[in-house]
Amino acid sequence: MQLALKDIELAAAAATPSPLLQAVRDRLQATVAAGHDNDDLAAVDYLRRPLS
Repeated sequence: MQLALKDIELAAAAATPSPLLQAVRDRLQATVAAGHDNDDLAAVDYLRRPLS
């Protein structure tokens, strides 16, 4: 998760802001904050909830 979050931060710095990029960043940050920082990307699914 930490590597995915690092990559999305690099993409955000290089790209035009977009709602999709922000949604991915928010989801990754929430997953890391929930303690899954050393897990693989599948950990995002553990925290799946309806998008608002």
